[in-house]
Amino acid sequence: MIEIGVLALQGDVAEHLQAIRAASAKTKIPISLRTVRTAKELEGLHGLLLPGGESTTLSLLLQKEGMLEPMREIPGLFGTCAGFILMAKEVEGAVEAQHMLEVMDVKVDRNAYGSQVDSFESVLEMTGEKFDLGKTRILFIRAPKIIKTGAAVTVLAKLPTTGEPVIIEERKPGRFFLGASCHPELRTSKAHEYFLKELMETLGAKA
Repeated sequence: MIEIGVLALQGDVAEHLQAIRAASAKTKIPISLRTVRTAKELEGLHGLLLPGGESTTLSLLLQKEGMLEPMREIPGLFGTCAGFILMAKEVEGAVEAQHMLEVMDVKVDRNAYGSQVDSFESVLEMTGEKFDLGKTRILFIRAPKIIKTGAAVTVLAKLPTTGEPVIIEERKPGRFFLGASCHPELRTSKAHEYFLKELMETLGAKA
């Protein structure tokens, strides 16, 4: 049984809950699922989903609740949009008092694809051998842009129009990180299925 949490401070929490439940059913990987609002609720987690929202507000709330340090110790993290910004080592446009998780070797530019009115959707170009979202049109809402990735980062999906990476992963011994500048959870559970499978492999478990 994998212990999975969904950070529930703001953002599309319900959609992530629905997607990870569907992913568990489709992959036959059993999970124990909880919403997370305090440092205490992080205890024992194997994986944590970080929904979108407003990255500055999220980071300040996490600092206030003393959640950043224990979150860094969780074996698997999957962040979308603002949740992904929290995972980046470098954030262009971050405010001075903003502290991030800094677990992925990537630089992002907040809201670089525009404001709420500039939201768009796109079928993505898959580049990872095992990662596949099919022909689903994925939403970008006030999305961050990935402007630099480290040597250990693997690009899983790109925008077909520009070739810019939009979904990436990074692996370390006993750790698996998945980041998306978009919102796959609003249209499909396939990214969550991939997260569960790769987290199982990372933990040395078998479905």
